[in-house]
Amino acid sequence: MDMNGIVTFITDFGTTDPYAGIMKGIVLGANNHANIADITHQIPAHDIISGAFTLVRAYRYFPTGTVHVAVVDPGVGTSRKSIAVKTENYYFIGPDNGILSPVLGIERVQEIREITNQPFLLNEISNTFHGRDIFAPCAGHLSAGKSFSYIGPEIKRIKHLVFPAVKRDNTIMTGEVVSVDSFGNLITTISEKAFKSFVGKKEYEILFGNERFPSIMLSYADVPESQPLALFGSCGYLEISMNGGSAEDYFMTGKGGPVTVRKV
Repeated sequence: MDMNGIVTFITDFGTTDPYAGIMKGIVLGANNHANIADITHQIPAHDIISGAFTLVRAYRYFPTGTVHVAVVDPGVGTSRKSIAVKTENYYFIGPDNGILSPVLGIERVQEIREITNQPFLLNEISNTFHGRDIFAPCAGHLSAGKSFSYIGPEIKRIKHLVFPAVKRDNTIMTGEVVSVDSFGNLITTISEKAFKSFVGKKEYEILFGNERFPSIMLSYADVPESQPLALFGSCGYLEISMNGGSAEDYFMTGKGGPVTVRKV
């Protein structure tokens, strides 16, 4: 896999404080030709599941050889490991707290290493900012072409995130809202592939809150303005949305809200 010099970031740091900018500076110090892309720094604070789900939705749209850094790290400074993963198509860097595990269930993993060796980390490591001291230098040097095998010892097991499960029986599939975007769209755990496999050619209804949706819409404008709807978003997951408004405000609910697909 050829290195392309692209480094992406997913964090819960926000943009008010200097943390995200400092990480970029560290990357550029290691590789001043790096091309840095912010996927988002607006993950809700400490929300590992949202960070993991965002990574799953976004990573594949970058070229092969991209280094993806995901830092949502409420356990920073504890005994949890800092890891780098080489897959068939990408590199992933982050804390070993489960944030990388969903995407590694999709990608073909080749190696996992604990980040312990210089220059892949700074001389002094703080207990509160491993994004600066470990993950950013590792990404910078890796993107510059340093050998993955020099990062640190190989490990075989990482922590796996307990991701909200999609459950089903013969007539009912249930999922939940796992993310809310800035438009107030409620993004659920039910993928289009899973939905179509479950429903087949049968009639169905989607139940959310007090609303019943008899079909999937193709666009927001398929319903009148200020009306809720169900559709598959651009990343292939069932969304509860509203034409010209916020489904989050309309339903007065967010993450964890249950959604049901029922065959009729």
